[in-house]
Amino acid sequence: MKSVIKSAMFTVAGVLALSTAAQAETIEVKVPFAFLVGSQKMPAGVYRIERGESMPSSVVLIQGKHGNRAQLFVQTTPLVGASLATDKPVLVFVPDETAHRLVQVWEGAGSGQEVASGR
Repeated sequence: MKSVIKSAMFTVAGVLALSTAAQAETIEVKVPFAFLVGSQKMPAGVYRIERGESMPSSVVLIQGKHGNRAQLFVQTTPLVGASLATDKPVLVFVPDETAHRLVQVWEGAGSGQEVASGR
């Protein structure tokens, strides 16, 4: 998995956290390319990614912002024993046959979630 993360890091360089709202469970990011989450295609744009208090800890909501109406609930698994060299929010994508696939969501401070593939 470490080699997958290293090979995908150039891809996430363009994904910048715009803000980490008052809640540590919510991040907003700009993704400059279309991507896949499981089998769902998501357009390029700004997204709010959150894990609300009313949702199970293994579920993340990915919601388009600024006119982007894409919305998806995603099953995740905590990444235990893994870390990135930054405390900023990061999305990790890997190239797929047809697009870039979202595989991990890092909220910062070593808190990462692996996205269920759902293919």
